[in-house]
Amino acid sequence: MSVVCSIVTFPINAGLKLVPDEWCLILGDEPESEKDEAKAEYSDLLRIANKYSKFRENSMQKYVSNKPGDSFKGK
Repeated sequence: MSVVCSIVTFPINAGLKLVPDEWCLILGDEPESEKDEAKAEYSDLLRIANKYSKFRENSMQKYVSNKPGDSFKGK
């Protein structure tokens, strides 16, 4: 089954190679103003996330940890 699925990708790949580059989306060619705006938004998101991380540290929800002495190894 996996071999059949992988063989299907060969004609798809061949078809995509026939598509001219002008038809494809160019990534990383944004204006500088949009890059600066994205950096500012990311900084805001980090600030908000750090503000709420203080609440998570003090919450009652904690990760489950093993008991001391490796009690889960079937001794």
